[in-house]
Amino acid sequence: MNNIHKQRAALMDTLADMLDGLVSSISIDAQLVRPAAGKVAVFIEPPTVEWPSWGPPEPVWTLDVIAGTPATQPSAVDDILIALDRLAERGLNIQRATPATWNLAGAGTLAAYQVTLNALETE
Repeated sequence: MNNIHKQRAALMDTLADMLDGLVSSISIDAQLVRPAAGKVAVFIEPPTVEWPSWGPPEPVWTLDVIAGTPATQPSAVDDILIALDRLAERGLNIQRATPATWNLAGAGTLAAYQVTLNALETE
């Protein structure tokens, strides 16, 4: 397993620990993203990879935090903001979070935020 795979696995574990009961799923497979009412789902996008100054590759991680069901969209943004607050409070290295939408195949559009992380500490 290379460094990027290890970082992704560690990120998945970290997100699960930090979000605990607020998360219904964390996945690298967009087809598996199915948030439950009152919870968020997290999709970890393939990273952008940079090679600074001949050093090892540095992945830049982007998360899509999605909430609700088609029937529970009025409270979905609140659920996402609660999850983002928890991630920030527990030390996830968030750079920015931008409102977005998530197209749930066959079910419509769900509220989401696209979250870009600063470099992760892996040592």
